[in-house]
Parts: sequence; C-alpha cells; structure tokens
Amino acid sequence: MSPAAPHVALLLGAGGISPDAALEAAITVTRQVTVVWYEGGPTAAAATALKERWSRECTGEWLATGDHREIPGMLAELHRRRPLHGVATFGEPLIVAQAEAQELLGLPGNPPGAVRTAQSKLDQRRRLRGAGVETIRFRVVRDQGDVSEAVAEVGFPAILKPVHGAASFLVSKVHDEAELRARLAEALTAYRQSPLLDPEPLFVLEQLLVGDEWYEEPGFADYVSVESLVADGRVTHVGITDKLPQHGFVETGHAAPTSLPAHRQRQVLDHTGRIIGALGIRWGATHVELKLTPDGPACIELNARLGGPMGHLLRAATGADIAADVVRLALGRPPEGDYGRVRHALYRCVPPPAEPVRMTAQTPREELLAAFPELVFCKTRFAPGAELHPDRPYNVLTFLVTGDDMRSCLATARRVEDAYRAEFVPLAGGPPAARAAATP
Repeated sequence: MSPAAPHVALLLGAGGISPDAALEAAITVTRQVTVVWYEGGPTAAAATALKERWSRECTGEWLATGDHREIPGMLAELHRRRPLHGVATFGEPLIVAQAEAQELLGLPGNPPGAVRTAQSKLDQRRRLRGAGVETIRFRVVRDQGDVSEAVAEVGFPAILKPVHGAASFLVSKVHDEAELRARLAEALTAYRQSPLLDPEPLFVLEQLLVGDEWYEEPGFADYVSVESLVADGRVTHVGITDKLPQHGFVETGHAAPTSLPAHRQRQVLDHTGRIIGALGIRWGATHVELKLTPDGPACIELNARLGGPMGHLLRAATGADIAADVVRLALGRPPEGDYGRVRHALYRCVPPPAEPVRMTAQTPREELLAAFPELVFCKTRFAPGAELHPDRPYNVLTFLVTGDDMRSCLATARRVEDAYRAEFVPLAGGPPAARAAATP
C-alpha cells in the first residue's frame, strides 16, 4: 500500500446500502479503510463476515461501538495516531456523527447543524420558508393540546407525520379535526412502541400537497426524487427518478431514467438546487423528494445522504457507482461517475400485509433469479417463521430489472410479481392466506 493512499473512515452498521456494498465502494477509491462498526444495527454475523474481507483487502483499523455519540471522539483519537483524510457513511442514523467528526477533524463535510435540519421534517419546513423557497403551511403537534391551533393554521385536507421518521411510518392523510385527533392518538401510542423512532413523539401537520399530471404517458406517481452530488457547495444533479403509484404512503417502485418532458425536468432540477442551497448542504449526496403540483415542484423532504436503493438503480441504468463517488466526496475529491443514460431500470418494492402476521412460506429468491434473467437484483427480506409488524416497515420482496424501455421493465416486473407467492398467518390466529405481490 502506497503511503500516499488516502485514509478514509467508513461508518457502518446502521442502515443505508449493505455493508458489503459500502466496503466495495470504499475499496474502489482507496485500500486504506478504517471501519467503525455500529453495534446497534445488523447481527454480529454480518460484522464477522465483513471483517474477514476487510482484513484481506484493506489496511486501517477495525473499531466498534454501541453508542454513535462516541464516534467523533473515537475518530479524533484514531486521527492522532493515523491521520484521516475523510469520513464516509450511508446510513441515516450515523450522518450526524459523521458531520461532527468531519467538523472536529477539519475534514470535508456538512455542518452538523445542516445535517440535523435535514433529519427534521419540521426544521426543513422552517428553513425553506425562511429562505423564501417554499410557503407550505405547517404546524408542530406534540399532543392533543396542539390540535386546535394546528388546524387553524394548516386547514384540511392535511398530512400528519413524525418530525423524525422513516419509510412513511405513521404518515396519515386527515380530512377533519375528529380524524386528526384519532390518528394522532394512534400515532402517539405506536411511536412510543416502535424501535425505529425517538422515545418522545413529535409530529408536524402539513398542508396536503396536491399532485398534477406532469407525464405524457400513464403509470407514474405524482412525485419524483432527485439524486445529487455536492462538492464544496457545487451541485451536480445525477438524475431524476420517477415513482410508481404508492400503496397508501408506502413506495412501491422507482424508475430511471425519468420520463418527464424536458421542460418539466428543468423545473424539477432548478427547484432542487434551491432546496439544497437553502438547507446548507455543502458536501456529499442528497436525495430530494418533490411533489409535482399545478404550481410547480414542491419539497416533500430532503435527505443528506444517498437515497435508499438509488445506488442499485443508478448502477443498473448508467453503469456508474454513485457510492464510490460518495467516498470520493468525503475525501474532498470531485465525483468521477459518468451518469449518462445507458438503459432503463426499475426497482420494485412489495410491501407486507398491513396487520401483524407470521410468514409461513414464500417463493425462494433463487427460484426467481433462475426464472428471470432480466433480474439484476432480488432480495427476500424475511424467512418463513418470521413475524412481520406494521411498525417495522420493511418490504417482503425487492427486486430490480432492466430493459430497453420502461414498458418492457414494467412488463417484466409484473411477471416477477406473478411468480412470487407468500403465505402468512395472522399473529392473533387464523388460517393461512396466500398473498401475491400487489401490482400498483
């Protein structure tokens, strides 16, 4: 290993892309990789398997902690004996620790305050309103005592959502005060019982964004996401991702490249740039979700990280590795990926039943991969015997297909869904029920 190779700390074990994919991305850029493994996430077996590969292919150190607040101090101590040139992560729970470490060590990164704002749906709204970027009505809701004032300010219909949340958990559309109070009571109970969220609940009531038809062909939802890379405040938009119609508020699919007309794409990208600037993002990847309204694009939320499965989708559509570019940006280097359109790609998500169930059987992923050569990626998250709970919003099946156009991708996805079968038993008892993947 050349002594000139940069030394990057990779924070893993708390969501984002798989640890294997993250390590692969880092190795693409440098072999001097220190892993900080957060022990509150995946199983010990996952860490053991990753550590074996890391020890064969990398120099650096392997550190572990069960408290993400310790990470900046751990990296400061590491930096004294083995200077770091960058800190990278892909998981939402660790991006504040990443920013704090970057600031402490004087490395390229976002101000911790900007990252905290990006994690708060309430603070995002306040910042965007203060910057004059958007004028969406909203009001914080802590408990039933805040409802009347929130209703007076926001009106109906509206959206109730946790200030800190994930995967559309506890997001509800409400049409009147009685419904709002009922949904809030349910959400307060579920929030405190969920392992995904902070112990004390905090919600925001927002004006309902009404979508419009922006596409020249049917089959797409009325919102998009934009993946961007930011280097010292300079924004490069990697691409716009179309969405399939949602199942409630749960996402069911992502498609690239976009089918939006060119003038609509310009509107989306221009507004995304304003949002990124207003929220103070200086380095790394951003994932911005936008509603396509009659008055133009409107921000649903910004994430100061690579969005969910977007790395898989972009690699399939363009051949470029955006995860490697995230590592380069953490080192203060410009991105190198070529994100020119190559082919169409569709990432499909199949949600579980809406009630607590136990999975009793399902089609093995190996069988699906053998039957469909168009599958680039296929994952069954649960094994038979697993209990599935609505407060842990994971899909039962995710897969990615490619094709020469979006119509062929959609047709292949429907055939995969038809071939996938799963059976569940309600946890409260009852006969098993077969469940096919629901096509949106």
